[in-house]
Amino acid sequence: MKKKTEIKISRSKIDLFIECPRCFWLEVKHNIKRPEKFSSAHIGSKYDPLLKRIFDEHRKINKKPPELEDLDFELYPDLNKLNIWRKGVEYYHPKHNITYYGKIDDLLITKEKDLVPLDFKTTLSKDFNVYDSYKRELEIYGYFLRKQGEKVLDIGVLYFVRIDINEKFEKIEERKILTIENLNYEIYDEILENLKETYFSEKEPLPNPNCEFCKRDFEIIKLFK
Repeated sequence: MKKKTEIKISRSKIDLFIECPRCFWLEVKHNIKRPEKFSSAHIGSKYDPLLKRIFDEHRKINKKPPELEDLDFELYPDLNKLNIWRKGVEYYHPKHNITYYGKIDDLLITKEKDLVPLDFKTTLSKDFNVYDSYKRELEIYGYFLRKQGEKVLDIGVLYFVRIDINEKFEKIEERKILTIENLNYEIYDEILENLKETYFSEKEPLPNPNCEFCKRDFEIIKLFK
């Protein structure tokens, strides 16, 4: 068997490739990163461990958190295995000689033992917006799990925590569960083939025409011509 290389590409970088091949190539291959945008990611980094701990406490007593009571799914029972996947569900692609991975938040399971990926989302928005990237995130986790031989349902779950401040400067939390159907795992074989070709290419790939970061780059280049 061919020896594994040190090349590891995360779920977020796969999503970056889908957004814009040029940004992916610059960041992953040449360490030239996009400027950071303000987001609720920092708040999410504080909430995610708390939510995982709450889920795990319920898991130990074989009981679902109240927010999940209306779902037909149960908490995935194997905490040891889940904790491994939280550090990274890995898929080593022998033809690419690349390890792809993603750190899943949590998992549910059906009575038929099909897995259902679950992701925690923290938002400061007034609405519970489901972006395309959220759906892709669930799909990529499910894709990796299938590559490990697991049975995965084409349904995922988003657990939203919305945070706001009222006129008295009191923090308000609102929680909502959204089920995302028709997850498409089959498309990622081709996506990873295209990603691999882009990664190993010495030629700068074409950008997504709608990529605001690449548009900015090309505007700056024009100024210096």
